[in-house]
Amino acid sequence: MKKIISTLLAIALVALCAPSVAAKTTPAGQTVGSVLFYITNEDGDEILVSRIPVSEMEADMRAGNIDDTVHNYSLLDRFVTTLHQEAQGFTVQEFIDYARESSPLSGLRALQLSLSGESEISFWEIDQTGYDELDTYTYGDLYGTPRYNFPLLYEYWSYEKQDYYDPEGKLTREQVIDKIFANGEPETVILSVRAFSQRYMVTSEKFRVDYNMENYWSGQGLLDNERTMRVMKPMTRDELYNRTPTASDTRYWVANIRLSMEKAPDVASLGEVAAPTAVMTEAGDNYYIRFNCATPGATILYNHNFISPSYTPTSPYGDGAVIVPKEHFKSGTVTMTARAVREGYSDAGVVTLTLESSGREENPESYSSYSDVPEDEWYATAVAYVMEKGLFDLTGKNAFSPDAPMTRAMLVTALYRLESSPDVTKFIDFSDITRGTPLSAAVSWCGSAGIVNGYEDGTFKPDDDITREQIAAMLYRRARYKNEDVSERGDVSKFSDSGAISGYALDALVWANGRGIINGMGDGAIRPRGTATRAQVAQMLLNYGESL
Repeated sequence: MKKIISTLLAIALVALCAPSVAAKTTPAGQTVGSVLFYITNEDGDEILVSRIPVSEMEADMRAGNIDDTVHNYSLLDRFVTTLHQEAQGFTVQEFIDYARESSPLSGLRALQLSLSGESEISFWEIDQTGYDELDTYTYGDLYGTPRYNFPLLYEYWSYEKQDYYDPEGKLTREQVIDKIFANGEPETVILSVRAFSQRYMVTSEKFRVDYNMENYWSGQGLLDNERTMRVMKPMTRDELYNRTPTASDTRYWVANIRLSMEKAPDVASLGEVAAPTAVMTEAGDNYYIRFNCATPGATILYNHNFISPSYTPTSPYGDGAVIVPKEHFKSGTVTMTARAVREGYSDAGVVTLTLESSGREENPESYSSYSDVPEDEWYATAVAYVMEKGLFDLTGKNAFSPDAPMTRAMLVTALYRLESSPDVTKFIDFSDITRGTPLSAAVSWCGSAGIVNGYEDGTFKPDDDITREQIAAMLYRRARYKNEDVSERGDVSKFSDSGAISGYALDALVWANGRGIINGMGDGAIRPRGTATRAQVAQMLLNYGESL
């Protein structure tokens, strides 16, 4: 049987050729480019069934090939908050079927794969170094216990007491819990293609009610795929009654999924893909990295977040070079993770490459223009401005990614560079930022200048997309730090959504509008809680610079 299936796989592989994809790097970027689905065979080999781009799943959902029913999840977080999440996507079995059918190999598509009984499914997140027990489940773990959405959770939760309560004082705690449970709605575990998280925060200067954790579609009421795939686990009855925080169980940025069936499939691996290698050259302010794999037909995945080499590689490498600014690696050594995969094969897994320059890049000027910034676009001048000043990084060969969302990390980096990247002797520590990195220096300088703050849980959340009012606040604080005149006043009441401006950001937006930094969106709205693209922020920084 193994020989027959192996032959089928080999025949299908003759025509297999990975598409060429432009190389990208995104400092602090954490989105997942491709999800890898593996099965474990009788010999214990982990065989790649399919590599599925997240964009492909999104396209299939838009086309109606994936169920777009919105699932609702009410959760307790490890903070003193409740959490509401929405998601569209697959049950685990539906994903297994989709991933199997997505394989380019007829032999793998013919397999009967299922999660049942004591079979196990493992989810490997983008920032994990391997599978662990927390991310491995049997069918019973996920579907053997009834799970629910509890709409009343938000009404009957006390932030101050961190417990259930009746705001009217008529019900005992036990009666409140019984009422929440009695109004529960049956829900199921899914793997999201689109997801959304809304945290109901304590109202304070730092945290607002209805804080959108994803932030990408802030204020628009839409689901997005920035943090997918995601394991969405509804609460059980016991979790409700025991007041168990389960928000962290909705694991996001899932990059690899492995199915280990009770009766392992009788299929042989076609071999093991060789570990990828890389060569690095340099010119000017950049390093240029080119990957290679000795296995014909293999797809090389690399970690586009080059300043966080612990993240698993999910971005497909095409041709040309991956560009990495030297400023992030002042020692002259670049650490990059990569993986080489091929359907029907097992592989060496994620490898960490430690690279030093092998010589001069022969043609660096070919990387100097931006293939995604047409000269006649409204943001072309602004892009040229921020790039000439070194405020932004390219996102790949000739790529600026003008429509990509701006993150907190990107903006503090730009403001730090605007100050000519001064030496930092006193670092501000955050649990999600490694001390000694360029990002740590940028965050510490901006923090010490009063431009930006962290969160009460000790994190900075560098990868959160930043809203327009948050940008205004940071620029306003920088202007005050630089002793600039901040007396300019605009009329934000003319915008249809001025009532949505947060209290903390009102003065900043009034100033930014009066100074011509942030204007309306062309439809009469200013969208204070909407996120800004890289192109929009480039224009804001140009406006800011020209107003000095």
